[in-house]
Amino acid sequence: MTARTDTVRFGVIGCGVIAYWAHLRTLKHLRNAVLVAAADPDAVARERASRLAHVPVFENAEEILQRNDVDAIVISAPTHLHARLAIAAAKAHKHFYVEKPIATTADDARGVIAATQEAGVTAAIGFNRRVHPVFEHARALIAAGRIGRVRAVLSTFCEPVGSDVMPEWKRQRPTGGGVLLDLASHHIDLVRWFLNCDVTEVEARLATEISEDDTAWLRLIMSDRTEVCSFFSFRAGLADFLEFIGERGTLRVDRHRRSLSLRAGRRFGYGVHSPLTFPPRDVLAYQMVRLVRPSYDPSYRRALSAFVDLINGGPSSIASLQDGLRSLEVVLAAEESARDHCQVTTPLA
Repeated sequence: MTARTDTVRFGVIGCGVIAYWAHLRTLKHLRNAVLVAAADPDAVARERASRLAHVPVFENAEEILQRNDVDAIVISAPTHLHARLAIAAAKAHKHFYVEKPIATTADDARGVIAATQEAGVTAAIGFNRRVHPVFEHARALIAAGRIGRVRAVLSTFCEPVGSDVMPEWKRQRPTGGGVLLDLASHHIDLVRWFLNCDVTEVEARLATEISEDDTAWLRLIMSDRTEVCSFFSFRAGLADFLEFIGERGTLRVDRHRRSLSLRAGRRFGYGVHSPLTFPPRDVLAYQMVRLVRPSYDPSYRRALSAFVDLINGGPSSIASLQDGLRSLEVVLAAEESARDHCQVTTPLA
């Protein structure tokens, strides 16, 4: 079946950092999409979004949900509002793309999924790294066996945030704060996606320095017995990478570098070398842009473009609400582990 090419009319709820730098800019120029309106309760955010997007920006999200000229919603509000807004969007028969995490509790996440199924709308969650061209290339190399069976994964995601600029909702766990919900949720989804298997066991430690749960150490056991060791922090230097250690080599993918790093043992003599790889066209295009725009990240645009295609009947290439629930369940298991000082088996194991 051929996908439609209908223009999807978007509203954005939540005009904070991610909406300002990614969603509002992307929707202004995205093929088969048009930005109609936005909403945010903060007057400063509304003014900034209005200057950028040149569309009406309302104080109340309900004003967007009631509009007949809005087909789909991008939800980029604070985390504790994700579930309520997603359910409201579904009940208003609007398709929606909700930033991660899907919710702060498993019950709320299941409520989002139930409301979406009942309304029959299309929904996706913002695990945009899945459609980053370098990450896609890395996954293809792993699937092709370039490093052999993956035996372990090391990952780190740190976003230093000063106490003077951290939004209030990020300071406390009940409103969505903490590195597990904010940062680890990305890597939990990625290891599931890269390895094509699920998390069965979780161990974690948490530390609070300036804001609640602003540092975490995480150990995951996957269903194929691969072990994942991760570090997440708001208090450490900028980093975001995953390194896969296989039977025949290692593969490192780093969001802050233009190219992945593939290493394998030398055929003759001791040591490692970099085997030849031939990046696909979209990776080469990304690398060319990065030469002149070092902070360029095409994954937000690619994710929203895939969401538009999904609404129009195209194939699913982005994370589903079920993926969002699964990531959240692992986060909740990690919180239980840190609280009770024990290893926790995840619900689907």
